[in-house]
Amino acid sequence: MAAGYQKSYSLRAPLRIDLQSRASKQDPYSFFAGLREAGPVVPLKLPFVGKVWATTTYEATAAMLKDNALFVQEGRHAGKSGVAGLSWWMPHAIKVLSNNMLLKDEPDHRRLRKLVDQAFQRRLVRDMRAEIEGLADRILDDIDGVDEIDLVGSYARRFPLEVICWLLGLPEENRGKFEEWAGHMTSALRGFAAIRVVFTMPGVVNYVREQIEECRRNPREGLISELVRAEQDGDKLSEDELLSMVFLLLFAGFETTTHLIADSVIALEQNPAQKAFLFADPATRMERAVEELGRFMTPVQSTKPRYVARDCEFFGQKLQRGENIVGLLAAANSDPAAFDGPDTLKLDRLPNPHLVFGTGIHFCLGMQLARVEAQSALSRLYGRYPDLELAAPDDLPWIERFGLRGVFALPVRLNAGSRRKAA
Repeated sequence: MAAGYQKSYSLRAPLRIDLQSRASKQDPYSFFAGLREAGPVVPLKLPFVGKVWATTTYEATAAMLKDNALFVQEGRHAGKSGVAGLSWWMPHAIKVLSNNMLLKDEPDHRRLRKLVDQAFQRRLVRDMRAEIEGLADRILDDIDGVDEIDLVGSYARRFPLEVICWLLGLPEENRGKFEEWAGHMTSALRGFAAIRVVFTMPGVVNYVREQIEECRRNPREGLISELVRAEQDGDKLSEDELLSMVFLLLFAGFETTTHLIADSVIALEQNPAQKAFLFADPATRMERAVEELGRFMTPVQSTKPRYVARDCEFFGQKLQRGENIVGLLAAANSDPAAFDGPDTLKLDRLPNPHLVFGTGIHFCLGMQLARVEAQSALSRLYGRYPDLELAAPDDLPWIERFGLRGVFALPVRLNAGSRRKAA
């Protein structure tokens, strides 16, 4: 049991709570406050996964994330087979691509992380800010002159996808393919459209394999070539490890950054005083503001499931070996025990020890890239369209999916202020 937590309680049946509901996305603060009242570790039932334990407080969530000996990714370390959260019926291609470092325990995780860290270190993210801002400007040029757009499809999704394609060194003429594939993956969140992803996946995998082989024959600028070359203590990535790593970098990061950008725009438009504060001095306030926007909205609301490695008592709750557990990042980031007024957006909040990017050995590899992307996306967008406003603020199409807070689309008027002045 965690030090300092004395209360023991027995709660075994899953709580009847819908973590995918529209209501939970519209007002997550009340929703997660209710969960915390049930206890710091509670049982829930998740789609496809079944019963899991979930941490609801900042202290319990941080403790779970940091204890990689007690809470493991691989079933073999908890008397199970497979990886937590992956079903036996998953297509082989998806299982291969899911076999990445995010789902590995030590020492395999450390080995893979060192190899990819080496590749990232050759391209320091902060030194890439000018190129990243240039990509944002190029996308905004394409929508210049249009009065109303879907910010998700036209900017928030396209921008991080362009950044990661450039970072990986993918040929510019092929990047349209990834916009199409990205659209398929996003649409898979809507019922039977998931079938399309299953049929699309072999094409994605084959394309990535072709790019890896091309980089072996003719090395070029970008992370794919650097990963092919990367060595640590004489070790290299295997073919499947390289494939899953590229796929992870390509797809895992772009969706979360898409929602970080779109969610940030929603939060700023719903809090006009804070928006005015930020853009009165964006050069000095943007970095801290993005940290708070991430905490306040928490686009990634939960960790992936992990296994309990041994019978234990954790924050007063008895857990059994082989059971699944998730950390509710959104509940942790809205915990009043860790944040003063957590349901209030305070863009100058300091300190701000949020768990948006996780913590422990599995903290987000693309953390610095996501930060710079969000800072650049908001700076360039509002620098060009300071009067931007939501076209339908009372009808946001929240994605009803566990672990994510984002919208399918975000209609915005780019020059709303100018229109009001003309009227």
